[in-house]
Amino acid sequence: MRFAIGVLLAMLLSPWAQAELIDDVNERGELRIAIEANMPSFNFKDENDKPNGFEVELGRLLASEMDVRAEFVVVEAKDLLPGVESGRYDVAINHIATTPELKERFDFSDPYAYSSAQLIVRKEEKRPPSTLDALKGHSLGVVQGSQFAEQARAVEGVDLRSYPDATQPIKDVASDQIDAAISDRLLVPYAIRDSQQPVSKGATVGPILSLAIPFQKGNPAFKNTVDNALQRIKADGRLSELSQKWFGMDASKPPK
Repeated sequence: MRFAIGVLLAMLLSPWAQAELIDDVNERGELRIAIEANMPSFNFKDENDKPNGFEVELGRLLASEMDVRAEFVVVEAKDLLPGVESGRYDVAINHIATTPELKERFDFSDPYAYSSAQLIVRKEEKRPPSTLDALKGHSLGVVQGSQFAEQARAVEGVDLRSYPDATQPIKDVASDQIDAAISDRLLVPYAIRDSQQPVSKGATVGPILSLAIPFQKGNPAFKNTVDNALQRIKADGRLSELSQKWFGMDASKPPK
């Protein structure tokens, strides 16, 4: 009897006895998804002030596959990952690339999209830069806090100009205030079209980025559920169709 009680106590004290994130999600009947809603075509607010975009539609598909509702919470950048880490939000679906540093803090789903950095240059540029190294001694516009800012900062000699959003650096490229801007290759066509400025797509630079969904560490059943749902969305072509709708290309597979 004492042995049985001891085993029971050990089970209760074991970390495996703690509630899994998937249990909380199922009990609530909703998946709490954090987004910034400021990055068309990934996620943004439409004319009716409702969340919209590629990642919003993906979040709804995932929640539906998990038999729960999608609840989107619009947050500031500084609260996004800390909110997931603390459990305030279940996941963030917000153009987040997996990095060794983030993998120390979070577990991630399988990738749902692949991208890379791309330069934006003036249309009449006769010798556009083909690498970040070619921008040594030249000015480059980056959005504050983006992974591309960190990527560009690693190249010595580039004059980095930081901006709060992606609109102004494109205008500054067009007006010859800076030599180039850097953004996500999936965003560049939309950004150029929306800006109506005399700029064009430049070279793709840097490594391929895997975009995935972060959540609290130590939730293997939750990861398995999300990955299985994501796999079903990929397998029947819905993810590819969603990517074509918002980006004009299939970002669900790594670029060749």
